[in-house]
Amino acid sequence: MLRAILLVIAGVLSIILYRMLSRGGKTYAYDRTQMLTFLSDGSENVVHESTNGSIIITNKTVLIDGLEYIYKPGDDEPLQALLDYDDNGLRSIRVLLQEGEKQYFINRGPAMRMA
Repeated sequence: MLRAILLVIAGVLSIILYRMLSRGGKTYAYDRTQMLTFLSDGSENVVHESTNGSIIITNKTVLIDGLEYIYKPGDDEPLQALLDYDDNGLRSIRVLLQEGEKQYFINRGPAMRMA
């Protein structure tokens, strides 16, 4: 039973990845994240994590490790992500969550940019 569920999940993720790649999106790698949450007393809690994964950016969505977020929403779509740029290009992606936000920092090493 568990094996069948995992196969279905892998199939769905493969289809999503294929759709994103076929749209001509740019692919990046991230090497760390930062989770910002707001506590009940109004203060912020920041958790840094050294991790890695892949990001695919198309004309209106960003796919981070298989999860799709909208950064250019249409009329009835919510804003789910923000792209942060600096003088050197894409710096990070912030995903807006109910409890705060999660920021993915782009790995700018020359061998890590995928497309």
